[in-house]
Amino acid sequence: LLIRVLEAGFAGLSIAPGPRALDHQALRTAARDLPWSFACVRVGDPLADRSATAGLASARDGDRLAALANVERAVAAARVLGCPRIVLDPGIVPVTGDVEAEDLGDPTTQWTHDRAQPLLARRKVGRNAAVDRACRELFGIARAFPDITLCLTQNRSLRAVADVDGLRDIFEDLGNLRLGYWHDAAIAARREQVLGEAQGEWLETFGSRLHGMSLGDASPDGLHLPPGAGGVDYGLLAGYVPRTGQPLPVVLELDLSVHPSEMPGMRSCLDKFGL
Repeated sequence: LLIRVLEAGFAGLSIAPGPRALDHQALRTAARDLPWSFACVRVGDPLADRSATAGLASARDGDRLAALANVERAVAAARVLGCPRIVLDPGIVPVTGDVEAEDLGDPTTQWTHDRAQPLLARRKVGRNAAVDRACRELFGIARAFPDITLCLTQNRSLRAVADVDGLRDIFEDLGNLRLGYWHDAAIAARREQVLGEAQGEWLETFGSRLHGMSLGDASPDGLHLPPGAGGVDYGLLAGYVPRTGQPLPVVLELDLSVHPSEMPGMRSCLDKFGL
């Protein structure tokens, strides 16, 4: 696995839960004599339509405990791999009533600005309480694992705590903790397409906390498409990647439907922008 990744022109992996379990100790041992790095450990599968930490903002104790258990598993993996950085989203805002659709990456839902507004209005009702609960849980996580950097990222749900204002409030409330920002380019671009939110606002607002980026493209056909197949502004992203000093992890995350034969074209697209 490691040799194939290197031969494809990449320098390492991000680790996330998936259908096939990985032996983290074996991975670290195999990488020891290679020009290799582990970019981060994701608490949940970034390709899944359900967040592994959705419950951090829940009013239910059981939901929060389940989310914390997922965080603990990611921390354990990060320590084995020697990568003291985990990536998670701060949860989902609970709403009353049934939710017909919320996943911005679902190609079967014809998302428009007007279609999104009713759910966003319902989210607004519980938003402040959800942010407060997420802050309390993140405070506890940071205190429990002081050797780990928590990187907050976007979520593909319209009910996500982590819109720009939500993340801003969390960073302000927990300003003394070891919190970073991980930019998901596909979700930022999809929110721009549906909600009119400029994808550059995330980087402008949280650039000083930036610890890494997940690439992949976005369109009405879905998220995590091959670079160049959607609306991600790669030139914008390149402006936030330092050319000297400490390298910034930049990870290509792709939908499982993307065929490996497309890798050379994707690699060329990223090379064009210095990514």
